[in-house]
Amino acid sequence: MSWFDLLIEKHRANGLLIDTNLLLLYLIGRTNKSRIPLFKRTQRYTVEDFDLLKLLLSQFETLITTPHVLTEVSNLSSLQEPELSRLRTLFKETTEHTLELYDESRHVMSDRAFNRLGLADAAIATVCRRSLLVLTDDLELYHALTIRGVDAINFNHIRTYFWHR
Repeated sequence: MSWFDLLIEKHRANGLLIDTNLLLLYLIGRTNKSRIPLFKRTQRYTVEDFDLLKLLLSQFETLITTPHVLTEVSNLSSLQEPELSRLRTLFKETTEHTLELYDESRHVMSDRAFNRLGLADAAIATVCRRSLLVLTDDLELYHALTIRGVDAINFNHIRTYFWHR
């Protein structure tokens, strides 16, 4: 059993907090897989990455997010019609089944992570004191979380693991 399998098992019932880039990949892939390598914010991913992400997310009973992550995803979801309508429908459906956690922005901004990570990532760092598992591809956020003792998975580590299997 791999280290991330152990983390998944530990947090399966509690849920998974998914960071902005990966939630955007998930939504773009569900909207149109062939758009992944063409869309500015998902070009660095492949369709196989989307499939891996989808499989990973299916391991959890609950997806968790913050209003800050949702706002970033909404702002970065600049597709043209008819894909934009499809993406927004999927975004709404996904959000309806997602647990949204937050701390007030003024509290987030007083956290030491705010100056280095910005509001959205600092919000993730502060809500994680609730003992959550975070999935990110942001190395700086991943590092900040692990220093705090937060369980986190860097999606790039999982990608690498599956490339070498």
